[in-house]
Amino acid sequence: MARIRTAAEAEVNAAEQMQRLGYHDATALLGGVDGGIDVYSARAYAQVKWRGGRADRADLQNLYGARGTSSGRDLLYFAAAGYTDDAVEYAEALGIALFRCEPDGETPPVGSHAPKLITAAHNSAVAVASAPSQAQAPGKASPVLSVARTVWARVAAFLGTHWRLIGAIVCTLVLLIAPFGEGDVGLRVFATVASVVGAPVFWLLYLQHRQVPGR
Repeated sequence: MARIRTAAEAEVNAAEQMQRLGYHDATALLGGVDGGIDVYSARAYAQVKWRGGRADRADLQNLYGARGTSSGRDLLYFAAAGYTDDAVEYAEALGIALFRCEPDGETPPVGSHAPKLITAAHNSAVAVASAPSQAQAPGKASPVLSVARTVWARVAAFLGTHWRLIGAIVCTLVLLIAPFGEGDVGLRVFATVASVVGAPVFWLLYLQHRQVPGR
């Protein structure tokens, strides 16, 4: 990539670096409503801090909170100005891979978790190269596929981050509508009871999530 000058270019570069690390569907969300996620992959979330000083503990807490219940996803952070000691300590404890984001596009690792991803990607590439028969590398994705992948990444990132609020709103609407609607009485009773239980639970989860430091 050419010299990075903007936050959007930094996000695209981070997505490209993640693809090299084996997250082949990594997609830069480019400033969308992402809830703290700048790069989406089915196996990982990443955040990019191009300006605003060193990334601190609160920045990493924001990324960790955005993952929500998707505990199987890896977390990566890219920061142009580096990290505070507190942030590195937090990342070490929670397994967040830290990278610097250099103007020339390089992303040197910070801490102990990022080098593990680099080593795993290298070993995987060596294993593929040494295989007796290997499929031809796929060509460049079509524009339609690229757009579809970006749209899906945005939707998945939004749902993965805001499922609590969505659940709370849906349950509340059902609770307001189901008792007075038409149709099968048993179904309406079931929907009402489920919403009576679900609405306060989802609202409580949402409010607790909003109280995570750094959000």
